[in-house]
Parts: sequence; structure tokens; C-alpha cells
Amino acid sequence: MKNCLEEEKEFKNEAFVEVSFAGSSFTRVLFVGCRFSGCDFRNSIFSECCFKNCSIDSIKIEGCRFQDVCFEECKIVGVEFHKCDTRFFSVRFEKSILMACNFSELKMKKPPFCACKLKECCFNNTQLMEADFTEADLEGTLFHHSNLSKANFRGAINYSINPSTNVLKGAVFSVPEALALLSFFDIKIES
Repeated sequence: MKNCLEEEKEFKNEAFVEVSFAGSSFTRVLFVGCRFSGCDFRNSIFSECCFKNCSIDSIKIEGCRFQDVCFEECKIVGVEFHKCDTRFFSVRFEKSILMACNFSELKMKKPPFCACKLKECCFNNTQLMEADFTEADLEGTLFHHSNLSKANFRGAINYSINPSTNVLKGAVFSVPEALALLSFFDIKIES
């Protein structure tokens, strides 16, 4: 499939194992129930595409463009999104599981991670203004030197965000989980 050009097509229940999509272009393509394992997405373009109920793991992603791409109810493991072409990075995640994914150094515009499980993901020096983490489970996820201004953490659980090393101005949190923000300070809280 290397260097292919696909527009307004649907791939359903396909298994792509170690397939090269390098240099390919996909516009308004829908991937439903597909599996991508060890695939090469380097220097590919995905524009206005949607991945639904897909499994994505260990893909090579250097220089890949994700423009207006959605991932719905997907399982994504070990993807280093920070290696994408950051000039054209616009994604949204809904009800997806993301494990050991890296979003460091990215500038994300109002990124939604609604009802997602982000386990041991990394947001180091990431611009996440107005991000939506509503109902997200953030177990083991690292936020360091990230801008989380006006981010929405309503109903989010298992987060560990150091207010001293991240920008949280205008961010919204729910009680009792918001008490986790105080764990970074040398204080005692009693009921």
C-alpha cells in the first residue's frame, strides 16, 4: 500500500500487520474495526479521516500528518505522536484507550480526550489549552511543564498533576479528585 492515494473510502475489519503506508495520502477515509500493528506511517497524510474501534500499536509515525483526524473507541499502544509533523497536527480522541503514548512538545488546539483511558502517557512541555479530559482516567500519565489553561477535568480520575510545574489557570476539576493536586505540597489535610 506504499504511496497510495485514497479518498472517501471505507476499510472495514482489515488486519494490517507490518504494512507500509509510507508516503501515502488518505482523505475522508473511514477505518472501522481495523488492526494496525507494526505498520509504517512515516510521511503519510491523513486528512479528515476517522478510526473507529481500531487497534493501533507499535507504528512508525515520523513526519506523519494527522489533520482533523478522530479516533473513536480505539486502542492505541506505544504511539509517539510527538514525532508527527507538528505543523499539521489536529486530532481528537473519544472513548479510546491510549497506553504509553507520547504527546511531548506538541501544540494541541482544544484537544478532546473525552471519556478516554490514558495509561502511562506523556505530556511533557505540551500546549493543551482548553483540553477536554472530561470523564478521563489518567492513571500513571505524566504532565510536566505543560500548559493546561482552561482545561476541563470534570469527572476525570487518577490524575497526578503538579501545580508548580504546569500552568493550570482557569482549569476545572471535580471534588474529591481535585484534592490530588495538593499531594505535591508538604501539607496535611484532615476531615
